[in-house]
Amino acid sequence: MLRSHRPPRGARAFTLVELLVVIGIIAALIGILLPVLSGVSSRGRDLKCQANLRTIGQMILTYAAENKGSLPYGHYYNQGASHVAPFDWSELPGNNGRLTTVWAIVSRMSGKQYRGDDLFTNPEAKENSAPFLRCPEAELVLPHLCSYVAQFTAFISPSDEYRVLTSNMAVQKRPAVLGELMPFTILAYDTAVVPGMATDVGYVTGADIDEQRFWEPDVPQLRYYSIHDPFSRVPPGIRGNNARIVFPSGGSTGWKNIDPPPITPDGFNTFYYQGNLRFRHNKNASCNALYADGRVESLKASFNGDKSMKKHDVPRKAFMIKWPAGTGIGPNRSFPH
Repeated sequence: MLRSHRPPRGARAFTLVELLVVIGIIAALIGILLPVLSGVSSRGRDLKCQANLRTIGQMILTYAAENKGSLPYGHYYNQGASHVAPFDWSELPGNNGRLTTVWAIVSRMSGKQYRGDDLFTNPEAKENSAPFLRCPEAELVLPHLCSYVAQFTAFISPSDEYRVLTSNMAVQKRPAVLGELMPFTILAYDTAVVPGMATDVGYVTGADIDEQRFWEPDVPQLRYYSIHDPFSRVPPGIRGNNARIVFPSGGSTGWKNIDPPPITPDGFNTFYYQGNLRFRHNKNASCNALYADGRVESLKASFNGDKSMKKHDVPRKAFMIKWPAGTGIGPNRSFPH
């Protein structure tokens, strides 16, 4: 039987309408996926930051275990006047600002510091440059040596301690020991970064938390935690240990949740940003913090349209160590904070 031969049909092309529909679908999918992928990337940077702080915590606890439970100093001058005058920890001529910091100690313990890197001209860079000292979210802002700051009361800087406190106060003179910490004591946290920190470790200890109250002389309730906390009750308006810290706001001088531009020739900013909290994660709504018990958690906050503080969950007691025992020093009830 003979079969009839039929020519093959020509391949059917897409119409313009069909191509436009496909392109529209792809564009819609991209629009849906991009925020998701961006959120995943941001979450990854957040987790990396938390891992950094856990590593810092391990280094600090290792240091304490090797030094009779003591934390390291926040910073001290390599050539200071302490051996000449015990109450003067200022640097000697020729020191040129050279510091040993808690971050230098952590870097050396990890074996991760850079050596001979020509990128940095400041000698601090070679001593404070372990990769885990830099938050990946903060690195998107600008290059810098360290994204974190150590808690002022726990990591005392002796030059500041002697300068601020007068003789009738129980001067701490040394960093805290593990027995003086509470589980809720914060040891390190995210801070703002500015251009000067590209070759300088920046503000190592955060003394300007809570509207700079830790600088007040002779007021132990600002720095030491008491379970009795008489300031939580009377007179009205007294702010106790469990009260939330104060973020100054208003005008151009108030604190805002930003990485501020420099206002000084060396590329730094001043109050209220030096060593203060920076809520840079989760769409600028959380700040990662390392606690004395080794855990890392996020402090939460929300902000007004100008990025000034609206609401947060950071208690004052998180920046205090236990009341000094056996000193006979009592609360200063005349100071209304």
